[in-house]
Amino acid sequence: MSSLPRSIATAVLSLSLAGTATAGASITGVCPDGSMFVVRQRADIPCPESKEVEPHDLPPIRPAYLPRPYGWQVFQNKQDPNNPYNLVDRAQTIREAGEPIEDSPAPRPQRAQPEPQRHAALPPLSAPPPSAPPALRLSAEERRNLALIVELSQKRSAARFAGEDAPLVIELAHSRAFEERLHAHYAGEPLGPVVLFSAAASTAASFHANFTFVQGHEAYHPRADDPRRLGLLTGELGPLATGESVLGYAVLPAQTDLTLPIDIYWNDRRISVAFSH
Repeated sequence: MSSLPRSIATAVLSLSLAGTATAGASITGVCPDGSMFVVRQRADIPCPESKEVEPHDLPPIRPAYLPRPYGWQVFQNKQDPNNPYNLVDRAQTIREAGEPIEDSPAPRPQRAQPEPQRHAALPPLSAPPPSAPPALRLSAEERRNLALIVELSQKRSAARFAGEDAPLVIELAHSRAFEERLHAHYAGEPLGPVVLFSAAASTAASFHANFTFVQGHEAYHPRADDPRRLGLLTGELGPLATGESVLGYAVLPAQTDLTLPIDIYWNDRRISVAFSH
């Protein structure tokens, strides 16, 4: 029997390889008990209510042993401007613009400027200082009461960033009454739970509301320029003199469960707390 023409043999080989690749395809995912599976077909999935995940998106097998929560790491990688994934779009923008787009100050031709002070303070990394919505302007007594709620709540559910010789003491708490008031002001908008925060300076210090809230695999950093996400009731962000304080609030995602532990990061420090019991 004569051999098949080269073109036909190539087509047969291609179909054979395609069939092998299809047969070797797998489904990966996670079961509600935290176990992971790799199966050939959905009928072989060993649990109901499973979540199918691409192999490269599977979470770590022991996320509790990581130095930082898995959700925190995913959030940071997504936000990192030097992440190669983010640099792809940025490089394209630079190519189309025909000139560099700077992430930070760099030498450029410009008019002479006065020489800066050698020890000038670095500018804050956070967004411009937030403020409370006009309808939420509280009386002095109401603000004192909210500050007292934050202080007294520490006896029930301690949520405090502090330490020996710490220039700042930062505390967080949940106030159902204030939460209802804020929700009423933004009626019709899907706001989540609201937590209050206070920062008191025992010595001159600087405070910015660089909070990140992590629950499960979700990490959330409230925007400081949107009062529907973060606002101030007293004081201002930035330098605080001895004895000065700040009182504000942060609005969390709607799916946040205050009865479950939440990891809260402020700069590079972390606490874990459940606000409601």
